[in-house]
Amino acid sequence: MKKTPKVILLLYVLLGYVFAQFSWWAYLIYNLNAEIASANAKLIQLGVAGLENAPTDLRNKLWMILGEGSVFLSLLIVGAYFIQKSILREQRLAMQERNFILATTHEFNSPIASIKLNLQTLEKREMDASQRHQMIDGALSSAQRLELLVSNILLASRLDGGKFEVYQETIPLKPTIETVIHRFTSLAEKSGNTFKVSCDEDVQLHADRSAIDSIISNLIENALKYAPKTEVKISAKQEGKRIILEVADHGSGIPKEEREQVLKKFYRMGNEETRSQKGSGLGLYLVHSLLHLHGAQLSIRDNSPHGTVVSIKFNA
Repeated sequence: MKKTPKVILLLYVLLGYVFAQFSWWAYLIYNLNAEIASANAKLIQLGVAGLENAPTDLRNKLWMILGEGSVFLSLLIVGAYFIQKSILREQRLAMQERNFILATTHEFNSPIASIKLNLQTLEKREMDASQRHQMIDGALSSAQRLELLVSNILLASRLDGGKFEVYQETIPLKPTIETVIHRFTSLAEKSGNTFKVSCDEDVQLHADRSAIDSIISNLIENALKYAPKTEVKISAKQEGKRIILEVADHGSGIPKEEREQVLKKFYRMGNEETRSQKGSGLGLYLVHSLLHLHGAQLSIRDNSPHGTVVSIKFNA
């Protein structure tokens, strides 16, 4: 059962106290006016002039008190709602940032340790050419993982600060996809994945080259990470005035109720401390943010028989 945060409990206690105090003051004011009305009635009975309108004045005062009290309580309730919403949002963000630190710490340590191990092995052991090539290839693969992580963090910072500028140019998609795939060849071999590219030679996109590179890289990395030992298909085609780019895998898929959430910064499915898969929670956030700058639409759907298809529609 999820515990209510202490700050929210304190807010409820303060609101309860304010409401109780307001109710008590309203009761005292009502009694005071009732006593005044009773005294006025006795004075009228004794023939004191000028008090004939006292009952009407009392009713007006009571309605005024009720009206002002209702406005006060309404503002109090609305204010409390937005304060609670703000507190919960800040706590979610703090938790996501904590998860991000846990994830990135592991993400940095893993490739650094791999690079160190490969270099130490090269230094201490005599190897033939094929073994040296394998060690160097492993170190380069880890360095590329490290480079992508650093690039994602820097890119997220630029996007959040509004400092990412889009420089559009004509980009042939097929060679761009093949270039990105080549960078992930070693990682795909380790995870047991294969690639399949389906793209016509003449499909071109008018977009920012670095942004498209980052989009494809993050989608492929996600597919390798969450769908090991399967085929990853990258396809691009032109339909009328739109270009459709898709990355499909045969992993466990993304539940429908979480497809909007995974596009948010730092969000990852599951608990960070028990999650076996690596990741920073920035990949799909960056993809979604970069596509927004290009006026493109992103959708996520189930693959057949299982897995995920991330589909992107660009205006040609």
